[in-house]
Amino acid sequence: MRLTGAVLLSTTAFQLSASAESKTAPVVMLKLDDLYRAKPGGSHPVSDHWQRVTEFLESQKIKANYGLFASSLQGDFPEYVDWIKERVANGQIEIWHHAYYGFGGIPEELKVDGRTGEWTGGTPAAQAETFQKAFDIIKEKLGLEVVAFGPHATQTDAATFEALEGFPQIKAVWFSAPPKGIKTDKLVIKRLMNLESPIFFPNPEKVKADFEAKRDTLPYVALQGHPDQWDDERFEKFKQTVLYLKEQGCEFVTISEYLAPQSEAKPN
Repeated sequence: MRLTGAVLLSTTAFQLSASAESKTAPVVMLKLDDLYRAKPGGSHPVSDHWQRVTEFLESQKIKANYGLFASSLQGDFPEYVDWIKERVANGQIEIWHHAYYGFGGIPEELKVDGRTGEWTGGTPAAQAETFQKAFDIIKEKLGLEVVAFGPHATQTDAATFEALEGFPQIKAVWFSAPPKGIKTDKLVIKRLMNLESPIFFPNPEKVKADFEAKRDTLPYVALQGHPDQWDDERFEKFKQTVLYLKEQGCEFVTISEYLAPQSEAKPN
């Protein structure tokens, strides 16, 4: 089920074309991966790449979903914690669970029972422990209970979805469906279009072509991006993509906003 809230555009920014006005535009969920605190000595609590993406989205009043590496909350980094809290509080971003260990992968001592990643191999109980570790520190440091999960680097397996059954707060999974024969009550958000093509390279031309071909049948648009991989040219391509979709009348929403009307529509 789609959200149908109106999109308010500045008269000095973009004017909708007649074709855009006459069609219902799907909502857009920006799924931006790999949020981590800045390296020591940085000019912002997050990297300059993350900072400029965030400032651009704020200037356009566009909401986004940031995939957090929970290990970034370890230690005493109040400026980083406050940076996230401020943007969550004003509705600019929603945090979702991307990984605990992130870039370095799981420690060697966790690679037992065939486990090679946070959500690849091992037992459901072992994977659940990693989920719980992440959710605990997110709750402790940010005061948040995340509602969405999306795997970093590796795919999920049957053990992942069995582990997720113990976490009813997780309502949605980004781009990763359970293996054949495994059922889940989580909503699997599908990858119906790509922002980056190839990966790490925002491609506004492909987004435009795909959007114009599919817009009348899209239930939503969920676009994955990796801000820390974007140099100046890639960042400009990202901006072009976002502004194009905004011009088409798309409303940018958080995952909770997308989930809300679906939950309301379920029978008692």
